[in-house]
Amino acid sequence: MVLCYIIYIILVNFAYISGLEVRLWPVNARGNEGFVEVYHENTWGLIGSPAYRFSDETSALLCKTLGLSDFGYSSGWTSIDNYGGVVWTYGLECHGQETVLDQCHFPNKWKLDYYSNKTDWAYRHGTRLFCVDAQITGGPTNNSGLIEASLDGNKYSLCYDGVDMNAANVVCNHLGYDGAISIDKSEAGVYPIYNKQLSCTGCEYSLSECDRSQNLTSQCIFAASVTCKAIRLARMNQYKDEGPVEVFYHGSWGMVGNPGFVFDDKTSSYLCDRFNLGKVGFSTTGNSLQTYGRKAWLGRLACDGTEKDIMQCSHGPFGEVPPLQHTYRKGTWLYCFGFNVTQMRLTGGVGQTDGRVELLINGRWGYIATQGMTYNETDNAAKVVCREMGFSGHGTVLTDGNYGRHHDPFWMSLVKCTGNESSIQQCHFKKGSWYAEYDHPYHLRVRCGGGSGSGSVIVG
Repeated sequence: MVLCYIIYIILVNFAYISGLEVRLWPVNARGNEGFVEVYHENTWGLIGSPAYRFSDETSALLCKTLGLSDFGYSSGWTSIDNYGGVVWTYGLECHGQETVLDQCHFPNKWKLDYYSNKTDWAYRHGTRLFCVDAQITGGPTNNSGLIEASLDGNKYSLCYDGVDMNAANVVCNHLGYDGAISIDKSEAGVYPIYNKQLSCTGCEYSLSECDRSQNLTSQCIFAASVTCKAIRLARMNQYKDEGPVEVFYHGSWGMVGNPGFVFDDKTSSYLCDRFNLGKVGFSTTGNSLQTYGRKAWLGRLACDGTEKDIMQCSHGPFGEVPPLQHTYRKGTWLYCFGFNVTQMRLTGGVGQTDGRVELLINGRWGYIATQGMTYNETDNAAKVVCREMGFSGHGTVLTDGNYGRHHDPFWMSLVKCTGNESSIQQCHFKKGSWYAEYDHPYHLRVRCGGGSGSGSVIVG
């Protein structure tokens, strides 16, 4: 009687699936990633939801069932814009002891849900599965740990003496990271050590493509662990030394920051050094993210400059923030050079004495935004600009022709001057644009009195 009662409780709580048949949609060129569909009531439909993510154990069993690999991972909030089918269930849970998917359970009842009929932007995203031949496990952070690989039909820990940075880069790239940072010695894990040399160029898609014909000449003592690059600078324009910062977490890349956040100078310089873009940098907020198509993972990040890896920096909790273009269109931006104004000019006026104020920093022209500034603050800023450009008369703020566009570049905003400064850089100001600016921000446009000045001046 007691045994029957226990079996009844298990069946009620876990709702075991019988006869589960799955496939990937759409199948990528290598056939090892896609959204997971299940066959139910003569119809194929998705498993997952916009924010749902399979556990690593569930991902591994799915990949084995599909005949693709022994390891896997997944990501949520992955674009699925062109899916016209249905969703059968919002989740699948396996714990690692199962041998077939029928032994797993799902937390929700079968539910026919038509993705194509949903108007909410969230339903243009789903749960994507990635099937891989290696994983990193047991490390202090998600991006570091012992390398475990499926090679020649068996699972192994890799030998420290048989792995170089080329092989480490292959492992990290295959797992979605931006290459490897370092290789370290480690004690062997649950799998035997692979006693062959992995000869990789670093460009292979997976370890199975590397040359494995040479045995190690000595007995392996240590296993190999790796730390992968979990942060990168996203490319959103023609410049290679600026952009939003992205971090890799839970199978996908997402942005660090929000419309009102900036990295402090120490963190900015640390990040630029990590990106091999010099040891000096600064950050702004309110930059346009119109074409950014991914999510935000972290709202803040602060580093003291001594961290070996970005995951050791202070940060808030990781959160599955929806893709930014659907929530706000501005965010945190990193520049990997110093904030030094080298030239100033007036453009768009009727002569050399009036126009829109432009500042040159590192070969890039940008403007001064006036949103959030009082009349006295803009008037004082105009006085300083005209004096710095060599004009002898009073500077006047012009309110016509200062109507801008949301994607215009801004170097300064919220400028506060006394009016007596010799340079605009001596005033208090915010680097970049003010995050609360409207789609059509206002630029500082001035008319300078006196005839001794010029419409352009070298600063410093």
